[in-house]
Amino acid sequence: MKKILLLLLSVVLVFSLVACGNEETPDPSGSENPGVSQSGENNEDQGGENSTVNPEDIDFAAIMAGNGATDVVWGKQDEATKQAIIADAKKDGVDVSFGTDGSMTVVDTDGTTMVQKPDGTWTIKDAEGNEGQVGGDWPDNEFTKLVPKPDFELYAASGDDTFFTVAFTNATIEGIRAYAEKLKAAGFTVDPEVMDTEMMGMAVYNYIASNGKGVSVTLAFSNNASALSFEKE
Repeated sequence: MKKILLLLLSVVLVFSLVACGNEETPDPSGSENPGVSQSGENNEDQGGENSTVNPEDIDFAAIMAGNGATDVVWGKQDEATKQAIIADAKKDGVDVSFGTDGSMTVVDTDGTTMVQKPDGTWTIKDAEGNEGQVGGDWPDNEFTKLVPKPDFELYAASGDDTFFTVAFTNATIEGIRAYAEKLKAAGFTVDPEVMDTEMMGMAVYNYIASNGKGVSVTLAFSNNASALSFEKE
């Protein structure tokens, strides 16, 4: 958590997308359960009422380090697992509670609040009012209203009243190029900067432009990671 994790995640994504590197991009959905020892037999019915998660294997810090992976709905685990999460979180001074709807609410010592909804998606809000999400629907705010909704799957989104970023998981270079044309049609054509090349065998694309009304966008793609960022000028 430590301030707003998603904002940091998004900023890192945007500024690392155009960097040349040859490491494979991790699968944002995660193939392992964050916060659960992989030695435990916990691969069945992880989102259901009858949890197979061993409470003794719970590591709350690791759950949070998973950056909101949506593959395990913690609020739908059994009572023993919930109590184990609450107890482990208290060691770090973090308050965890569970709703009757299957949600989990986490309140950090700095006032940051994270909520995992019953569908597995996360929302986050820090003490300064910055907000973000992992998974879920296309955000509806002053920035996203300026552009058409993309067809890509949303991984995470976060920002404040001056900056907002959305990261995607399944965009292709062709789709990103096509969406850049939609950004142009939406008025983002002032002082355009375009990078469309290949680095170390990876397709790299970057489109930056302003709408002439005080907002600029950055659309970036590299190594199958992609993000759209808005910033007030």
